[in-house]
Amino acid sequence: MTYEHIRFERRGRVGLITLNRPEKLNAWTPRMMAEYRDAIQRSNDEPGIGAIVMTGAGRAFCAGADIDAVFKAGIDGRGERTNSGEDYLAFLARMPKPTIAALNGVAVGVGITQVLPFDIRIASEEARIGFFFVKMGLVPELGSSRFLCQLAGAGRALEWCLTGRMVPAAEARSAGLVSEVVPADRLLDRAIGIGEELADQPLAAVGLIKSLLRANASEGSLAEVHRREAEALREAYRSPEHREAVSAFLEKRKPDFAKARETA
Repeated sequence: MTYEHIRFERRGRVGLITLNRPEKLNAWTPRMMAEYRDAIQRSNDEPGIGAIVMTGAGRAFCAGADIDAVFKAGIDGRGERTNSGEDYLAFLARMPKPTIAALNGVAVGVGITQVLPFDIRIASEEARIGFFFVKMGLVPELGSSRFLCQLAGAGRALEWCLTGRMVPAAEARSAGLVSEVVPADRLLDRAIGIGEELADQPLAAVGLIKSLLRANASEGSLAEVHRREAEALREAYRSPEHREAVSAFLEKRKPDFAKARETA
C-alpha cells in the first residue's frame, strides 16, 4: 500500500507510524485508518520489529475526523457511513505486538478514541485531549464508551464527554488516561525507548497477557477469570520463550527470546 496520510519507518526494533496531514492537524480520514492498519500489520509481520509507536506530524496528534471528507460527505451522500469499530477492535486484538501512542499535541474525537485500545499512551506537556462528540451531535465510538470508563472512571468519562472540554495532559495523567507526561522535545525518544524495552519481552507472553487483561477487565465471574488464566498459563509453560527464560536464569545470562522462537 502507498501511504498518503501517514509515514512509516523503522527505528531500531520499533515500527514508527506518524499521522501525516500536518496542514489539516492530522485530521482523520478512512484512508488514514486503512494506512495505519496496514503499517500495524506490517510491523507485526516483521520479525525484527518488537513494538509499534504512533505519533503525529506537526503540532497536533489528530484533530478528529476531517469535517468535509467525513461528516459533510456523509450528509451529502458522498461518503459511506460504516460502523467499523468492532472490525478495528478485532483487528487490534489479533495483533500481539505492543502498541504505544505518543500524543504530541491536540487529540480530539476519533483522534483520541483510535488509541484508547492501544496498550500504552504517553503525552507531551503540550498535549490536550477532547471528547468532542457531543459538540457534533454524535456519540463516542471505537469502543471508547467502555475503554474511557475503564481507564479514567465513569465520573470523569461522563464529565469529559458531556462537556466536550479540552483536557490538559496533566489532568489526563492524574485520571489514568495516559501513563506519563514528558516535555515535548523528549516525547518521541521516550516512546521509542519504551518500545525498545517492550521489544525485549517474550512475544508469546506479551500476546497472552494482552488477551487476558482485555477479556478479564470487565468479566463478572471470578471463575471465568481463573479459567482463562489457567488456560493461558498452560500455553505459556509450553512456549520456547519460557524455556529460554528458565535456562537463562540458571545460566546467569540475558535471555534471547527471538532466537528461542526461531529455533523452536
